[in-house]
Amino acid sequence: GSIQGIEGIPDHIKALYKTTWEIKQRHVLDMAADRGAYVDQSQSMNIHMVDANPAKVTSMHFYGWKQGLKTGMYYLRTKAAADAIQFTVEAKKGQDQTVGGLADRAEEISSLEAIACSLDTPDDCLSCGS
Repeated sequence: GSIQGIEGIPDHIKALYKTTWEIKQRHVLDMAADRGAYVDQSQSMNIHMVDANPAKVTSMHFYGWKQGLKTGMYYLRTKAAADAIQFTVEAKKGQDQTVGGLADRAEEISSLEAIACSLDTPDDCLSCGS
């Protein structure tokens, strides 16, 4: 996981240890172009984009092409801007068993059911709608 949000870690350490989602992908393309002189055919390269859209993908593809890459993007890995709701995560141990705590959990389950995918209204679902 990412260490960028941990306050006790110095910035120079955070700069060294980044996840693939935190590295600027133009740097990845630049490094691939630098390696290109030593590659006989082509190289398989992954591009990782958060909240990808056609404009970002096109821009990245043409940037790689202008850098002289034969294959500017072999794999495109995308990540949504928001994390998915975790329905199957094991419940926290030591949950509040009082009437108020149980009522809070019942309300939470009710709100999760309200946002669940419905076949009747697929346009309201982030996964089904386009």
